Amino acid sequence: MTERAYRLVVGISMLGFLFFQLNYAMWALLVLMAIEGMTNWRVPILVSKALYPNDNIKVSEGESQTNSINYEAERMLRWIVFTLVLLGTITYTEATLWFIPWFVGLMLLLAGVTGICPMVMALRKAGLK
Repeated sequence: MTERAYRLVVGISMLGFLFFQLNYAMWALLVLMAIEGMTNWRVPILVSKALYPNDNIKVSEGESQTNSINYEAERMLRWIVFTLVLLGTITYTEATLWFIPWFVGLMLLLAGVTGICPMVMALRKAGLK
C-alpha cells in the first residue's frame, strides 16, 4: 500500500464517518493517527512488510540532507491531521469549527486521488525528510 492509497482510504473513511455521524469510528481513526505519529509504524509500511516479507522496507525512507530536520514529513502529516480533526471533533458539538474535519477529509481524499499533498510539500520545503 502506498502513501497515496492510504490518504485516499483515510479521506474516504473520514468523510463517511462524518456524514453518517459515526463518532466512535472517527475517534478510532484519530487514535490510529496518534499511534502512527508517535511510533512511526505507518499502516502502508506495515501492509507492505506483510505482503512482501523478503523486501527490505525501512521505516525511515527519506534521504538524509545536511539542512533537513530528522523527522519525516509523512509522520508530521499524521500529527497535523490528528490535531486538526481532534480540534474540530471536540468543538463539533458547539457548531463553531465543524468544517475543519470535513476540510481535512476532503483534502486527504484529493491528495489520494491526485497524488499531490500540499501539506507534505510544505513540510518538505520546511526541511523535513
